[in-house]
Amino acid sequence: MRQFILLVLAMFVSTIFIHAQMDLKLVSTENVGISTERLERMELVMSEMVEAGKISGIEMAIMRKGQLAYHSVYGKRDIASNQDLEKNDLWRIYSMTKPIVSVGLMMLYEEGKFQLNDPLHYYIPEFKEMSVYKGNKKSEPAENHIRVIDILRHTSGLGYGWSGGFVDTLYYQSRENGIKNTKEFVQNITKIPLYQEPGTGWQYGVSTDVCGYLIEVLSGMPLDKYLKSKIFDPLQMGDTFFEVPDDKDDRLVTNYTYKDGQLVPIDHPTNSNYTKEVTFFSGGGGLVSSTSDYLKFCQMLLNGGELNNRRLLGRKTVELMTMDHTKGIPYARGPVVLPMNGNGFGLGFSMVNDVADSGIIGSKGIYGWGGAAGTVFRIDPEEELIYIMMIQLMPYNHLQAREKFQTLVYQSIIE
Repeated sequence: MRQFILLVLAMFVSTIFIHAQMDLKLVSTENVGISTERLERMELVMSEMVEAGKISGIEMAIMRKGQLAYHSVYGKRDIASNQDLEKNDLWRIYSMTKPIVSVGLMMLYEEGKFQLNDPLHYYIPEFKEMSVYKGNKKSEPAENHIRVIDILRHTSGLGYGWSGGFVDTLYYQSRENGIKNTKEFVQNITKIPLYQEPGTGWQYGVSTDVCGYLIEVLSGMPLDKYLKSKIFDPLQMGDTFFEVPDDKDDRLVTNYTYKDGQLVPIDHPTNSNYTKEVTFFSGGGGLVSSTSDYLKFCQMLLNGGELNNRRLLGRKTVELMTMDHTKGIPYARGPVVLPMNGNGFGLGFSMVNDVADSGIIGSKGIYGWGGAAGTVFRIDPEEELIYIMMIQLMPYNHLQAREKFQTLVYQSIIE
């Protein structure tokens, strides 16, 4: 196994990475201060998860100082058909959609379309008369209005219906018959009481889906067309979309769960909603993407809003988005607990405020997010570093794959 790993790493160092949408060369890791020998640990640890049948496949990439230092795949795209995973296969990135949509909304902010402290109902009137749940199936009119900043930082009082209670049943009922489009989605959720007063607690939820609808209202464009024209086309992200094109269906990785000691498919390309007609463009979790495409998005952010002479955001806007906007705002409820352990939340991303409190190797100022099937990205401005891991497993937390990946990335840095 050791000889195989060394051979693979040697190939990575010497091979030019060629892809229609990526014009970057795979460089020697030592040229950007990363140890090839130490990266061998990453290959051993992460590939063992595949060999042990814990995940079907994994794709990992590291960029440092603007150069692609590492890019590997291991495992299967689909186990039943024995299809090998290939670089830049397509992944359901779920909540890694949120940072993209947040960037899209902040591009409109830069055009003067709104201010962060504006009440949301200025632009979406349905949010003007909201109520807050008070227990015993009773609610009262909200004292605070939801502001635009609240839907960017998850302090709106909206949730996902995951907390286990009366309001959760209303969320479930609102989705029973499916959702046709973003407007219908907003009409449904504005009839549901908020979990808490806007601005008073952090709760992960559908806020970024509302950001997607706000983009449509302010731009006059459907969310899919807006993201394509304003972000995907300028960054040459040709493999990122809400609906997988027919000629790319065969690149979509099967999504799995773990049941009775083995991996069982829960979303296969042949019957996936992502390969059917999509009319509800979920700003909170609806995109499919490739590792190369997401690297471009990350590099644009690390560059302060610009990539390949195409500027999407101003440097000061990126700085604002990656500041902690949850100071003084406590965790409210739900399975995602923030702020906590040295981590806060900005406008579309979590970020590390205190490395010691976070309990994992890294840097102050790291920001990023992840998806429901285990995908994750992080950007470290201090180290000029981007790292991405793609897997498709729900749930995934028991593996601690993200934590292991981050540890193995940082231990490989030698200068």
